[in-house]
Amino acid sequence: MADVVHERHGVPLEAYELTRRDHASQKTSDQIRNAVNKQAEERQAKEAADPELGRQRNAHRAKALEMIRSFKNPDHQIMRWRVRLYCGHIVETKRHCSIANPTMHGSSSMRCPDCCKDPSVIVAYEPLGPVAEPPNARKPPAQAPKSNRLTRTQLEQRIAALEAENARLKTARGS
Repeated sequence: MADVVHERHGVPLEAYELTRRDHASQKTSDQIRNAVNKQAEERQAKEAADPELGRQRNAHRAKALEMIRSFKNPDHQIMRWRVRLYCGHIVETKRHCSIANPTMHGSSSMRCPDCCKDPSVIVAYEPLGPVAEPPNARKPPAQAPKSNRLTRTQLEQRIAALEAENARLKTARGS
């Protein structure tokens, strides 16, 4: 997989003034949501009128959901993002690591987990890092546990003992 430069837009944790573009994007997102809901109502009405059509569609939906659920990307291929939503809330979301920013590929909005606004356009974002390190990633050398380290007092006592031993050896050699 090629290295992807993960972009940032704005700073989610700082104060943010919504722009005209943000308002326009939110309006478009709302219009899309309304159109999808209308189409879903029309499909449900057709399925209610024709039970066989409903059974076939449910079978296809179940098969598609099974296929989607059967595949899971490894955690090291998932990038965590901090995003500010149109509603003002700051949340964390995840995308595949091959995606340069969390608004690409039809993911420009999401349901806010705090206020439930759905959709809420992503207006600022920054990458946080992968969910997990790749299995073959170099690990830093292990450091000695802190419990094995000597305290300052213990080190000073050890130095005093070594200096005394050194002085004793010098006098013994000199005689």
